[in-house]
Amino acid sequence: MRTLLLASLCFAIPGLVSAQDWDRAHRVIGKTQEDLHRIEHHDVWAAPDRGHYDAAERNLSDVRHDLDENRLDRGRLEATIGEIEHITHVDGLDRHAREVLMEDVRELRRLRDAWRWR
Repeated sequence: MRTLLLASLCFAIPGLVSAQDWDRAHRVIGKTQEDLHRIEHHDVWAAPDRGHYDAAERNLSDVRHDLDENRLDRGRLEATIGEIEHITHVDGLDRHAREVLMEDVRELRRLRDAWRWR
C-alpha cells in the first residue's frame, strides 16, 4: 500500500520528465550538433557570423552536457536557438544547409515548448 501511494505521488508531481523526453532531447541536440559540424568549414563566415557559429556550438555542447546530467537549462536552449537562427540568415550559406538548420531550429523550439519546466 505504501509503495502504491508513493508511486501515485511521483506521477502526480508536475515537472517530472520521462525517459522518453530525455531520449528525444538527446536526439534533437545531437542532430543539431551534427548539422552544424557539416557547415563548419564553409568560407561564408565573416568574423561576426563565425562568432554566432562558435556560440551555437558552445551552447549545444553545454546543453548536451546538462542532458547527460539529467537537466536542461531553458535560457541556454533559447540562446542556442537564437544563435542558430542568426546563422540561417548568413548570405553565403547554401540553400540546403539553411533548410536543415531551419528545421533544427523548429525542433529545438518544439523541444523547448513541450518540456516540463520545473
